[in-house]
Amino acid sequence: MLDPEPLILVGSSVRAAAQSAVRAGFSPWCVDQFGDRDLTEIAADVQTVLDWPAGIEAAFRETPAADWLYTGALENDSELVGRLSDARRLLGCGPDVLRCIRDPRWLAHTLTKASLPSLPVIVSTSDFESTMSDKSVTLTAHSSEQWILKPQASAAGLNIRDFELSSPTPPDLGRYFLQKKATGRSISGVFLGAEGAVRLLGMCEQLCRGPAAGTSSYVYAGSLGPLSNDDIPQRAFHQAQQIGSAICNRLAAEGRQLKGLFGIDFIFDKSSGELWTLEVNPRYPASAELYERALGWPMIRWHVDACRRSVLPSANYLQQVGAGKSSRKHGKLIVYAKRDFAAPDIVPLVKRLPQNGGPEASVDAADIPQLGILIRKDEPVCTLLTAQENLSTCHEILLTASDELLAAIDAIAN
Repeated sequence: MLDPEPLILVGSSVRAAAQSAVRAGFSPWCVDQFGDRDLTEIAADVQTVLDWPAGIEAAFRETPAADWLYTGALENDSELVGRLSDARRLLGCGPDVLRCIRDPRWLAHTLTKASLPSLPVIVSTSDFESTMSDKSVTLTAHSSEQWILKPQASAAGLNIRDFELSSPTPPDLGRYFLQKKATGRSISGVFLGAEGAVRLLGMCEQLCRGPAAGTSSYVYAGSLGPLSNDDIPQRAFHQAQQIGSAICNRLAAEGRQLKGLFGIDFIFDKSSGELWTLEVNPRYPASAELYERALGWPMIRWHVDACRRSVLPSANYLQQVGAGKSSRKHGKLIVYAKRDFAAPDIVPLVKRLPQNGGPEASVDAADIPQLGILIRKDEPVCTLLTAQENLSTCHEILLTASDELLAAIDAIAN
């Protein structure tokens, strides 16, 4: 019997991708920021990079001569991706693609050219000064508009905040850009690209940390789904496919390819029925594991086949998109620390949660920290997962379980 093929995974957290890789018959070699227990239990090797991201290249050199792929948030460093790709064959989007789709101007122009909803962006100081040059016009035309200030290298919603154009403090447009704020439901789409074609696999609702957490409400905290036509209109699925195709078509026209799994973050405005594009994440997305759990889809296998052989899954799979073929909704919630503490054994604490009183309300833990590791305030503790009959029950159980897990940790510490 042949040994499993090695596959190198690099990212801030590669646990979900590694589990998918194992199910697809690969032997994952991982370069990861946290080195969580459930990752080390399944991976052939884990290089934990405490000096993230500076230590990535040294850790990468300890991996075998095999193909590699990345998860979040390497898409923000096209030069690093390029250097790693010089050493190992990349399965995914190379630096030339990253420089395009991570450019807010390029994305806005692509959508506008395709007659799709596009949020205005202010990228440079000259753009901002031009917008603000006529104060009388600004007060009438822009006073009711809301904007968000986003890092040029954004990841997981960190350091994003609301911004008023009339603010006396000008934005730092060297490291940030402004995007007009859209209001509505936060949605993420998962796509698969190959040989100039792209297919929408599905959409999930995104969860963000609320203001009660004492931090930005834009920080990614999990996903619920997959969504069906009962959750959002079929038109939104159709528009998401149009957006993915427009991006892929422009790249192809410029001689570039969007390969493998990627995600697009949207805001769905129920009042207008429009799907507003926030950004493209050109790598294995955080919500991908929910499709594997709900529908049994081999996400990493599909990614590898799309990149190596330009193969997309059959129509039999994709008929499930939006049709609600999964009998239960799945959810994942990242638990964030409310204070500093040394990590206890999370697994028995989760097993003893009241929600685990029966199979219909069970909650599982993933991204389990190593015993005794210091977890600081606002850092991730673990991820909770569940499956329920609907989205709201899923969300409610996860939130309650998160509060009770943190309370159990406090009880141990005290």
